Amino acid sequence: MKTKSIVIILMAASMALIGFAGCYSYIGHHYYPDVPYYPATNPGHVQLLRHEPGRSHIQLGEMWIRPEPGMSDAFVENSLRERAAAMGADALVIVVDRYFSRYDHYWYGHHIYRERDIEGIAIRYR
Repeated sequence: MKTKSIVIILMAASMALIGFAGCYSYIGHHYYPDVPYYPATNPGHVQLLRHEPGRSHIQLGEMWIRPEPGMSDAFVENSLRERAAAMGADALVIVVDRYFSRYDHYWYGHHIYRERDIEGIAIRYR
């Protein structure tokens, strides 16, 4: 009886894990705690920066994107601008832009994926 309940628990846990993996989003964000929410800005006016600006600003939160194969640079940049604008940001400071390799091993061999990860901090000028 005890073995049967362990098997059921393990099956439920694996099904939940598979369900969470299916809900993975290639783009996301989260607000920092105790930061006020601002109305959305115009995505066309959101700046993509590689270093923190000299102007006074507040940090709203972090966002990330893991572009999928076939996504153009323009699509990725527009996605970042749209998500930052929805947070009320005037700019997005890119703090991570890296490529990494992921290996998937199968019984018949392996496959190497080259993936990109971009992370930034959404800011609003004072």
